[in-house]
Amino acid sequence: MHDIFRTIFEPDGLTATTTERPGGVRVVTLVGDIDAATVGTLDDALATGERVVADLTRVAFLSCAGVRSLLGAHDRTDLAVVVSGHAVTRSLEATGADLVLKIHPRVGAALVGLTAEPGGEA
Repeated sequence: MHDIFRTIFEPDGLTATTTERPGGVRVVTLVGDIDAATVGTLDDALATGERVVADLTRVAFLSCAGVRSLLGAHDRTDLAVVVSGHAVTRSLEATGADLVLKIHPRVGAALVGLTAEPGGEA
């Protein structure tokens, strides 16, 4: 298996690393805070791909701007979101985005979810 990595490091405090996985799934791993100053990096990282996993397990803060970006990506693509931190979970729950987005506790579970869903059967 060959993974292709692309890292976007921004001095504003958010780093996005994209990994192409078999089956056309892109995993975007984000590190840092997602707020009005860094949401452009998130938007760029989620801009392409039909099936995308957004790994937010290393994100310490998620603002409403970040939630809007995730919801916009959800509208354009088959998006799965991986969360583990209380701050990110709280932002998603406070906005109701947790009811719209496919939330998973681990990247592996998100990959399985995206793989199982195109035909509607596992």
